Amino acid sequence: MLFRHLFIGFLFLWSSLDASILNVGIEDFYKTKGFISYTLANDLNETPYSLDGRIWTKSKDSFNTFENADKAYWAKIKFKNLSTSSKTYYIQSENQFTYSIEFYLMKNGKIVDYIQDGVIHKNRKRAFNTNHMTFPITLLAHEEATVFFKIRNYNKIDIDFFLRSKEYLLDFYQSYNIIEGVFFGGMFIMMLYNLFLYFLLKYPAYLYYVFYTFWLIIYFIGLFGFSQRYFPDYKWIFYLSSGMFFIFMTLFIQSILHIKEKLPRVYILFKVFLVYFVIFTLLNSIAIEVHSFFYAQILFDLFFILVPIYVILVISTTYYLAYSQNDIVARFYSVIWTIVSMVGLLLPLNYLNLFKMDIHSDYIFQFLILFEVLCFSFILAYKIKLIQQEKRNQSCLLIKQNKLASMGEMISIIAHQWRQPLSEINGIVLEIDMDNRKKRLDDNSLDRYLNEIEASTAYLSGTISDFMNFFKHDKNINYFYISDAINRANKLLSLSHRKNSVKIIVDIEENIELYSYQSELIQALLILMNNSIDAFVINNINNPKIIIKTRRENKNIIITIEDNAGGIPLGIIDKIYNPYFTTKHESKGTGLGLYILAMLIEKSMQGFVDICNINEGVISTLSIPVNISK
Repeated sequence: MLFRHLFIGFLFLWSSLDASILNVGIEDFYKTKGFISYTLANDLNETPYSLDGRIWTKSKDSFNTFENADKAYWAKIKFKNLSTSSKTYYIQSENQFTYSIEFYLMKNGKIVDYIQDGVIHKNRKRAFNTNHMTFPITLLAHEEATVFFKIRNYNKIDIDFFLRSKEYLLDFYQSYNIIEGVFFGGMFIMMLYNLFLYFLLKYPAYLYYVFYTFWLIIYFIGLFGFSQRYFPDYKWIFYLSSGMFFIFMTLFIQSILHIKEKLPRVYILFKVFLVYFVIFTLLNSIAIEVHSFFYAQILFDLFFILVPIYVILVISTTYYLAYSQNDIVARFYSVIWTIVSMVGLLLPLNYLNLFKMDIHSDYIFQFLILFEVLCFSFILAYKIKLIQQEKRNQSCLLIKQNKLASMGEMISIIAHQWRQPLSEINGIVLEIDMDNRKKRLDDNSLDRYLNEIEASTAYLSGTISDFMNFFKHDKNINYFYISDAINRANKLLSLSHRKNSVKIIVDIEENIELYSYQSELIQALLILMNNSIDAFVINNINNPKIIIKTRRENKNIIITIEDNAGGIPLGIIDKIYNPYFTTKHESKGTGLGLYILAMLIEKSMQGFVDICNINEGVISTLSIPVNISK
């Protein structure tokens, strides 16, 4: 038995003198780097059978040129099993941005196995269902075999291959999955944490950091193969990721350090980089998608050449703000970014094949980013105190802005309120023209039409005054009967009622008197009734009807407007009060109607609005105080 082991060991040492063959069968793990040789592919469809007489080199630097960027290249590894038994290994590659890779296993000059993998040819039958590219190879006792890889990629990154046994891979992936779970779990928790802070404080820097973290997660999902495993049909998202996280990192830096206000000239430089990152992201994604690897290679190299310049700009800016302007937040960032940048620069240097190390640089960068995200999240939490102080200083201004509508919003509201009266006037003019053409326009009809036009124009004139009063603190409150308000609203919509055969049923108490804003109530009723009429037309309702009822409950007046127009879809009922949300064509609505309704009833008239579905339609309930308090 001892003689057998010595004999196998002797064979292994003797065979290892041939540096072109990787001898296996003794260990569970082998590096293949010193045993790989390369040659350029003449065309994309050639196979190993056409490689006879080809010149092979130990480096692919000679054909790593821009003119060869669109071409594939071959990598060759020879194996020999020194064991006296059959051995199965797996050739594994952890580089997941390989565009296309074809695996050929040849024995005795014949292809015995073929596998396609990579971004565009994801192998859905990978061993162990792993995220990494794995290619099985089985060698009988003392058997030799040659593996050919035809590789097409859009960058110069060297692809490292490792030979691992099944037992080794099982242990490897057990540890790997735990580590990746910690990383992605930590990143996801920090993203949600900062998203919560954004919704709490509405500070843009938090949102930028959320998107920065999000695109980092997407980048690493693609980098470590999860994209091909779980999202094979969304490759373009991962093409975008390498530029998108730089974009949101730049926006975050500008926002958190207030660079625009403190360093206007440096802000311009950041804007230049921001524009560059946007252009790079779009052009690189397009170039890869259309298989123009020549341009993708140029963009890729240029990107990683400019990254160190960008890093120097970021670090120098933070140090300047930290010590020249005594910015405490900038001091924290300067220290962390220095650590991250010093180690992070190894990544582009490794990608450009200018620096090599035994530890995979992607893993170093991965946990460096997790460290950065954790630190930045704690710093952003500290920023809450500063933001709250700033909020208190601006509270008076914010209150005023909340009470005053912007000029654009006011115009939109007025335009919305004018839409129906203008339609009524237009309809009346058409009826006058039609009656005149048919010789049936008498004095009584003309007087009736003119009175309706006069009522609509009076309402148009009053709308401007009403809305100007709404945004003032000294609006006039009057006593009025609720029946008068309902009748006025009904009269303004009378033409629409007749055109669409809508039956209006009014059940009110004539003696109910309010001390409130009559114009606001009329406008609220018009919004609800007009919505019902539009719904009748859209849903083609037979026998449409609107039922208006009022009742008194303690110190409030309850008005209900019920229709049989089919109801509101459940998927949008929670959004109906949002400004500019509409399901109508843009020519029919602005999406402001129910937003205005809530603003009129709740903010102006101190009541509340409730809209819900019933069996055949919608019932809207307005609760208004009998006597409004100023």
